[in-house]
Order: sequence, then C-alpha cells, then structure tokens
Amino acid sequence: ALASGYHNQPEMTQEKFKPSFLDETKTLFRTGDLGKQTAPGIIEFMGRKDNQVKVNGYRIDPGEIEYQLTRYAPIERAIVLPVQVNNQTQLSAYCQTDKTLEIAEIRELLAKFLPVYMIPSYFIFLKQFPLTRHGKLDLHSLRELRETGKSLVNSNYVAPRNYLESNLVSIWEKILSKHPIGIFDNFFEIGGHSLLLSRVVTQVHKELNVSVKLADFFKVPTVAGLATLISQTQYNYQEPISAIPPQKSYPM
Repeated sequence: ALASGYHNQPEMTQEKFKPSFLDETKTLFRTGDLGKQTAPGIIEFMGRKDNQVKVNGYRIDPGEIEYQLTRYAPIERAIVLPVQVNNQTQLSAYCQTDKTLEIAEIRELLAKFLPVYMIPSYFIFLKQFPLTRHGKLDLHSLRELRETGKSLVNSNYVAPRNYLESNLVSIWEKILSKHPIGIFDNFFEIGGHSLLLSRVVTQVHKELNVSVKLADFFKVPTVAGLATLISQTQYNYQEPISAIPPQKSYPM
C-alpha cells in the first residue's frame, strides 16, 4: 500500500525512493531500516539507521519524548529506551534530577503534548547517569536499573473494598492477564501500556456505563484512585444497593 512517490514533491521523492539493487527498473523506499541480504530474496532486519523504535505497532522517535521531558524544569536530562517486558516492547524513561518527582504529574504533563502511545510505561529517576570507563553513557546499566526498579513497586496486595473496585480489578486482571491485582497497584508498573489502556477504557464504559478519559489514568493509575474519581465525577453511576463484591481467593 505504498505510493510510488510524494505528490508534487519530486525532490523528496528522489531522496526517499532509490533504484532497487534487486531490479534496476524498480525503486525501493528508504524507510531508515538497516538490513543485509543473506540469500537471494531474503533480507535480514538489522535495526534502524536512526533512533526510531517500534512499540505496539507505532513508529516512535524517543528523542521527541526526551525533549518534552526536559521541558519540565526539574529534569536536567532524559533518556528514553525500549525495554522488553513479558515479551513486549515498552518504553522506559530515565530522568536525571536531584528533585523528588511525582510520576503521575509527569505523565499528565506529557499527555498534553504527546499521543498516549508515546508516554513511557516506566520512569527511573537518577541524580547522575551511569557512565562507562570511557565517559560515555552506559545504556546497559540504565536498562538494568529498570529491572531493579521492579522491586520498588508496592507488592503489598490490598483486596477490593466495594463493588466498584471489585469490578475495576476484574477488568484490569482480564486485560493485563495478571492475578491478583491490588487496588493500590500502579497500572503502568504492572505491565500496562497505551494499547491496554485503551482496552480498559472501552471495557469500563461497556461494563459499568461510565466514561473515563485516557488522561484520567495518568492522574490516578490505581484502581482505588480510579474508583474514587468515578464516584465523584460520574453522576449517572449508581452502585447496586444489594451488591456484594465478589470474593476472591488466591494461593499464597
């Protein structure tokens, strides 16, 4: 479904569409991907010529996210890297700052300038970025810090306290394929990302008949916070009088 050139832009067409090394009568579109021919008709993907990464089907330039992060005064420097979590590519942001920052506030700020799929799932705050012995940025150490950061997530399970929280937990567990999920677990820190977030919003509307904005999740990324927000803002939401939260039991 690719066109043969840019409409009324011959210079850009000449820049991006190059003669094919496989067939000189045809052209190839310069995507920015790197590859090598391993056999006739077979090209092995080697990565990107630029810094673009593909996350959940979207082409993303981490530099755009880093720029928006550094517009926030307390963040002196930012690096955004793709990380593999449960066989899925997600974005992790590493921010150099000597301040104590609220992740929810940063996510809410980014949501004003970036589409939801470009907002990182993980945030790591450092006073100084790790360097190699040659003085270069140590990307390997940064990625390891993301793994260590898992232990910082609150692991104390708190069960739903009412009908609404119970239903929200059920939706999250179904979409995230994770059990159990406590009411104070952070959606983004337990495997949530932009595509799953959209599914949660759709399912909440379908099952509970309430509308939740994507931006709301950046303010209250927990079941407890979301339930409070719904109770305060959704005037058409009425909890069944006789409703009893479903009881769950999990092996300890």
